Amino acid sequence: MKMFDEINYYKKEYVFEQYTRIISNFKDYEKISKRKMLESIYKLYGDYNNIIDICTVRELKFLKKIINFKQDNTEENKLKLYDEKYEWERKLLSSKFLISNDIGKNITIPEEIEEQVEKAIKNVNWSLRKKLDDLNELLVGFCKMQGSVLLKTLTLFGAEVTNIPEESIEIHMLNNRVFKFYVAIEIENYESLGDEIPVAIYQDFYYIKDELDEERKKQGLAGTTTFDLELYKTLFYNDFDIRNTKIKKFLTELKKLPFFWFTALDEIKNFAMLNIDRQPLKDAISNVGSLKYMDLSKFFKIMDDAMDEMSSGALNGFTPNQAKKIREEEQKIEYEKEKNYVKQKNACLKEKDAKLFYKIYFALLEFTNNKYKIVPNLKIYNKTGIDPTEIIGIVDEFWSNKDKLILEFCFTNPYKFSKEELEITGEFKKGIRGLFIICEYEEEYTAIMDNEKVYMIKGINDNIDNIISYKDLPYITITSIIPFKDVLIYDGMFQEMSIGFGNDFDKIVKQEFKNSIKYYHL
Repeated sequence: MKMFDEINYYKKEYVFEQYTRIISNFKDYEKISKRKMLESIYKLYGDYNNIIDICTVRELKFLKKIINFKQDNTEENKLKLYDEKYEWERKLLSSKFLISNDIGKNITIPEEIEEQVEKAIKNVNWSLRKKLDDLNELLVGFCKMQGSVLLKTLTLFGAEVTNIPEESIEIHMLNNRVFKFYVAIEIENYESLGDEIPVAIYQDFYYIKDELDEERKKQGLAGTTTFDLELYKTLFYNDFDIRNTKIKKFLTELKKLPFFWFTALDEIKNFAMLNIDRQPLKDAISNVGSLKYMDLSKFFKIMDDAMDEMSSGALNGFTPNQAKKIREEEQKIEYEKEKNYVKQKNACLKEKDAKLFYKIYFALLEFTNNKYKIVPNLKIYNKTGIDPTEIIGIVDEFWSNKDKLILEFCFTNPYKFSKEELEITGEFKKGIRGLFIICEYEEEYTAIMDNEKVYMIKGINDNIDNIISYKDLPYITITSIIPFKDVLIYDGMFQEMSIGFGNDFDKIVKQEFKNSIKYYHL
């Protein structure tokens, strides 16, 4: 059988979809015919190594069975090729135009590439292919669960699970033909992350990517799902987690309905991925001619139970049932925060001391800027209404060289400070800057923790609970802790870290805070 004779019976949309998955530098839909697409694919397959590279071990073994069938083409062996357990291999190899799979006929390898396929099977490095499959099962399965994911996130995930260096993981994803058949990599712009951010998109969800982004904004949950290596592998070879009894039952009942059940799978996958109202999906199924007069209420209950167990990209990979539990836990945490919140009183400096702090700190920052020319001609000393983002580079430079700068400042005394003011300035050398977690509010202090200690600090002009709501605790920030007179304070600036760790993070912080000693001095 020649595929060039069969290609006329394929829809152009279908051929184009496979063509774009197989050929890297593909032409636009309007500028290429079905035959030309197939010619490009078979030109690629002219090098049998590319056939090896685009197939999994399971696909290659099935090709080997077809080749062996040519020598022993009994009816029994023919039936084996059509066994239900090879449904996945038949579907994938057909979509790659490596086999012809017409029902009622023999499954064959197209004549145009028969020689190359036989060479490929003779030259397979099976152990290498197995290793590559193991990696693709993880990466593609994770991407399939999420719908789309930042390439950097996918890289970190792969490196963490496999201990393979991040650079090697990224090179694999950019070059491996099996991975690229399932996952498209596109450059996108994100307001919060910047321009030209590579994103990995599972091909089946490519056309709902924008809708998925919108739903993720509405429904997305903080944190990540537990690594389940078997789940990723199962998702790689199946549309759903067939290990789940509710999902398995649903698929069994779906196949019993008197219609082309497989035509509904794509819409079921889309609705599960987006986690949106399922009524339109139910209406579409109910309106199928052969189902119009059937009572589908029991079936739809089974479908709802199953879809509640399906991973949703809109929920950042969680299932609706998992999301329900997480939200219930969030409500409990919010209740505990409300119950335990202590409104702060006298948790900041007196007005006179606040003015003195800013006098000293802004003098040090201006001295730093004058020395290193970070923001030329910027006046800071004795100024009000300064934009923190404008001086953040100066702040970082000061804290990177504070001991040297404070020593030089106190020695030269460029702003004619009094002896008492210079003594307070000298104490700034004990200050620390880094990543902290604001844990709890007390009436007169704010508890802020790093990975070693809990520091009890005061605000500057205002109590800190008026700046950061108790509802946002634990709150991750970059700031500086400074000894000032007989208390600890922060430098008046909290650099927000937009990181969501979920409910488990709250519990961990709470436990560590409970077991930590509180420090009122450095």
